[in-house]
Amino acid sequence: MHSRVPRAMLQVFEPIVSIGYGSPEVQAACEQLGLTADRMGYYAMRSAPLGPVSAEVVAALFYHHTVDMIAPSIPLAWRIASPETVIAARFEAVDRAYRRLLPQQIQSAEVAEAAELVREALTGCSTAGRTLFAAHASVPSPAEPHVALWHGLNQIREYRGDGHVIASIAARLPPHQAAPMLIACTGEEKAGRSWRWTDDLWNEAVASLQERGWLTDDGRPTAEGLAARARIEDETDALSLEPWEQLGTERAHRLWTILRDLTQALIDQNAIRRLRTPIELGWPAQWPS
Repeated sequence: MHSRVPRAMLQVFEPIVSIGYGSPEVQAACEQLGLTADRMGYYAMRSAPLGPVSAEVVAALFYHHTVDMIAPSIPLAWRIASPETVIAARFEAVDRAYRRLLPQQIQSAEVAEAAELVREALTGCSTAGRTLFAAHASVPSPAEPHVALWHGLNQIREYRGDGHVIASIAARLPPHQAAPMLIACTGEEKAGRSWRWTDDLWNEAVASLQERGWLTDDGRPTAEGLAARARIEDETDALSLEPWEQLGTERAHRLWTILRDLTQALIDQNAIRRLRTPIELGWPAQWPS
């Protein structure tokens, strides 16, 4: 199987999964639950399958979020709504979002086929060393095919994310350096993530990357920094092959095609404000050859 298949799949499933984070329906669900503090809904919904865990546990698994960033939301969120309540509310919100955005597509045979392909792909994924993936995989799949598809893709997203943490640790890229390095390499404005960082923490992280030789004095990635990040992303891809190897190239390509068309439908109605993946893959999507 081509080594770039995991990256090609990310390109088409990340926008679909993102609806479960930023859609108006999900935001409304957070408000109805009372998860209204800054980023509380994000932290609670993503970590709910772990149970009522502490900020320290969430920071350890999310990796580039510090305890100080998370502590205003977790564990307070669990006193407002139980993890089980949060999980159920998120599924209901995803259902409503897709009924609004893709009312015809969710009734199609293709969506049911994609849900089944994702279910099969997940059987090739080991939970060993992948705590966030294991937690989300322990949540029973919803009955509706379109919500089951979202849940399965979200699991694969967490599977890749856990692998990325493994690759980052192996590259000795600590949490406080990970986000500044990502932003420098993708050209994303720091202001887009300013809620995470005090100026002192940000400047300290940038300085440490400059000392390492990965960023220039004006904050741009050096050749060494770009090469290091490329190695991390390549290793992340290698650690994310299992679900697609489970399907084989032909069925993986079939799933990619269905997801590409669903993402295109979301793009056509401006349902995605900015088509972005962590490695800045463009559009239209391309299958590796």
